[in-house]
Amino acid sequence: MELTFERDDLLYALQVLQGVASGRNTLPILSNVLIHAEGNSIECMATDLEIGIRMKVEGKVTEEGAITVSAKKLGDIVKELPGDKPIDLATTANDRVELTCGDGVYKIIGMPDEEFPQLPAIEGNAVVIGGETLRDVLQKTEFAASTEEVRYFLNGLYFNFLDDKTEVVATDGKRLALAHCEPLNSPGEAKGFIVPLKAVREIERTFAESGEVNVSVFENQILFTDGDATLTTRLVDGEYPSYQKIIPETSEGKTIVSKEHILRTTRRVAVLSNPKNFSISLEIDTEQIRVSAKTPELGEAHETLPVESSTGTVRIGFDARLLVEAFAHIETESLSIEFSGELNPVLIKPVGTDNYLTLIMPMRLEPAA
Repeated sequence: MELTFERDDLLYALQVLQGVASGRNTLPILSNVLIHAEGNSIECMATDLEIGIRMKVEGKVTEEGAITVSAKKLGDIVKELPGDKPIDLATTANDRVELTCGDGVYKIIGMPDEEFPQLPAIEGNAVVIGGETLRDVLQKTEFAASTEEVRYFLNGLYFNFLDDKTEVVATDGKRLALAHCEPLNSPGEAKGFIVPLKAVREIERTFAESGEVNVSVFENQILFTDGDATLTTRLVDGEYPSYQKIIPETSEGKTIVSKEHILRTTRRVAVLSNPKNFSISLEIDTEQIRVSAKTPELGEAHETLPVESSTGTVRIGFDARLLVEAFAHIETESLSIEFSGELNPVLIKPVGTDNYLTLIMPMRLEPAA
């Protein structure tokens, strides 16, 4: 096999594929990337048997062939090569890969392509989703997904295909994030499915610049493709909880405040929150919010900030980490905090749009002194 690449084209593909190939794999070949050239087409592939990514790479094919080589070693070498000189890649005897760039020659031990697992092909109806829309709903929700293995069905994002919209949901039991977009036809027979969290992160990386993405589902597999890159992954097998039941339909109080102001204030005060539970207090009234934290071993802090509008009063406790993440994922200048008592779920929403919300379960506070 003899191929020629521009350095940036090859490097981009390798950087995307390393997210899958660089994991802790028991099979050595799963740490490799498969390079396959046929006709005028070059494809690079990586898989960990759960997620598989195939990418087309621009390049010149002088001689067809296929080989697998360490994704990390190849990526590290290509990253350091000059960007203004072409890279020649050729296979030699005993599954060796030889890279030539300018005066530099690099020889890497590879493995035959016959041992590389085949990526599944999924045939079925595909739904088209805008790339920006896909990235937006993933980015707004993935932070709330559980990373604990006990409730594995929460280790991903739930896509719920409704008649009037498509909802994307993540929860870890302490908080919930929900984003929605225009209604999409379900690409499979089921009205919803759970995409594993690891795959979500690879989807964002793989389709970071895509204008449109086609999504297909077949049995327990889902496929995303934009024509140049294809990602397949197993779906999480389990029934997602009825999240709609815990989202309050009404609230007793609602406060609107500057997003940046309350985010920065919460971050500062949280420095003196208890490192065991990161407890922080919000005291809300019709004119202001008082943010405070107190830890006997560390000290205490409080700040007061004005509100844009407010109805109702409450003193409510939160895990400061959850609160900061919720505020940080609001993209509008102002946000609303909706509450109904000190122990009921609190909703945090952007002001000016109704396509996103975060729900946080409060913490029980010590009585005010």
